[in-house]
Amino acid sequence: MLRILLAWLVIACCCQTANAANFNNSQTMLSLDNDVVFAVSNSATITGEEKWFYSADVIDRSPSQYLHFKVRIYNQLDTQVPVWFSISFPAMKTLVVTDGNYQWETGDSAPYSTRAVNTPNYHFPSVLQPSSYTEFTGTMSGEILRYSFSVATPEYYSNLYMKTLQRDMAFFGAMGLLTLLCVLGYIASRNLVFLSFASFIFATTFWFFRVFGYAFELLWPNTPGLNDISYAISIYSVLITAFWVLFQTLARNNHEVYGAKTIKAFCIVLPLMGILLWQTVGLDIALKLPVLLFFPYILIAGIVIFVEHRRGSDRAKWLAAAMLPVTFSTLILTIIALFEVDLYLEPVATFMTGLVMTFLFMVALTASYMVKVVQRERDAQKEAAKLKSEQASKLEALVRERTLALEQTNSTLAELASKDSLTELPNRRTLDMFVDNTFDKTFNDHDALAIALIDLDHFKSINDTFGHDVGDEVLKGIAKILAPLNDEWQVAARYGGEEFAIAKRVKALNTSKTTQADEFAKQLETVHSAINQLAIASIDDRKLGACIGWTLCEGSDDIVEAFRRADKALYVAKDKGRNLIIPAL
Repeated sequence: MLRILLAWLVIACCCQTANAANFNNSQTMLSLDNDVVFAVSNSATITGEEKWFYSADVIDRSPSQYLHFKVRIYNQLDTQVPVWFSISFPAMKTLVVTDGNYQWETGDSAPYSTRAVNTPNYHFPSVLQPSSYTEFTGTMSGEILRYSFSVATPEYYSNLYMKTLQRDMAFFGAMGLLTLLCVLGYIASRNLVFLSFASFIFATTFWFFRVFGYAFELLWPNTPGLNDISYAISIYSVLITAFWVLFQTLARNNHEVYGAKTIKAFCIVLPLMGILLWQTVGLDIALKLPVLLFFPYILIAGIVIFVEHRRGSDRAKWLAAAMLPVTFSTLILTIIALFEVDLYLEPVATFMTGLVMTFLFMVALTASYMVKVVQRERDAQKEAAKLKSEQASKLEALVRERTLALEQTNSTLAELASKDSLTELPNRRTLDMFVDNTFDKTFNDHDALAIALIDLDHFKSINDTFGHDVGDEVLKGIAKILAPLNDEWQVAARYGGEEFAIAKRVKALNTSKTTQADEFAKQLETVHSAINQLAIASIDDRKLGACIGWTLCEGSDDIVEAFRRADKALYVAKDKGRNLIIPAL
């Protein structure tokens, strides 16, 4: 018995690919970080003699070597599930991924167009077969490697990116408005404090823009060589402009701020230090240097503020108060990143909030200071005061204009969140809200809901034969047929992939539900006929077919089961030869 136990332990330790991540819920994301195994080699191909490890941290890899990875996923569901294999927080020069059927070649050194999915992170579309294993393997290389593996449905990631996009756009809008306010404040007052604020805010905003991946897509999609250069410039600029804000805020007439000469010399030498580290030690250390210097910066700033306060500077205590939000949020971010402590806070959002609060506080303090100066000089400089009043009016109008623009942007984002970006039909989220509200006494009072699921026949063949662009054209053609159906009584939406759904509210007053069902069946026959008659020149006028399964939902407790009945009827239509309408009443 002891020998059998020892043998089992040896097999468990050596056969690292025997384990597999279990996919059992299409509504959540499955993290794969604890299931991926790694190996290192000197070439992009593996020989089979490599040693595999469950963590890349224990592997001694030089920047010129390749890191190989693989992970097995077992689909515990009895249905086929389209998924995206995802690599988040990516930092790699080259990346090759395959699921056994397709192979993708991309990476930070390749143009943005090489990405399988148009997103900041790397996603690779695949399909998990029912009750089967799928193995993803790949190779990455680069001086800096950062990654996190996961898998989920495209709908899950799309919803996640929509929320992230709303947060990021609100942040960039606020930061852009603050930068503009500071620039206008400098133009109006010629006070370098405003210019230092504007530089610091702009550098920080650009750093976030680069870190979040938007710069790759929008600024230099075909020049990936700028990625490392832009990141280095942005992170060093953040630290240098932070020192500028510190000393410019405390500057007074005929007074030199404590330590100003030393820090100015350091800021001049800092970029040279970064270049030297890049060429000698490596890019990773060169990019980490400004981040590590954050802690000395906090210490230096505290000493300078304390000394200037002792020297009689009234601004020092207010500057210290203004720096508290960003200091606190940065410490939270650092604690979470370095020590992996769960503080039940979203680190990026917390850091963004701290930055915005500090910037607003600094701008408010500086504006307050300038107002006092204007008040003291008002009697002697009435014309100047009048001019500043006009400038303030223009500034207020500009704030209203930018606020309105931000509101319009938020409205546009809300519309995008309710529509499918390709077909412009309502998306699945809108369909779910419509269904839920149908039986909500607060909004509606309906007896039943007719539900139909539509699946295009042989759509994968169209994609494989004519390409995804033609497949998108077919989906848009179907959308034109379904779009006129949308009103307050029914929703025709894109359900996912080549699937569409129709939900129609039924209120049986003078007619029976059977009559209502017959009317819905006739409508489906009209839709089905229109699909059959749809002519797409790009597919050589090939006749399109569709399977339709439909049913009646009797109440809120029947919603989930109703969709299952419609889906089951849909698969009955496929089994009977496709291009059929099957009811499930």
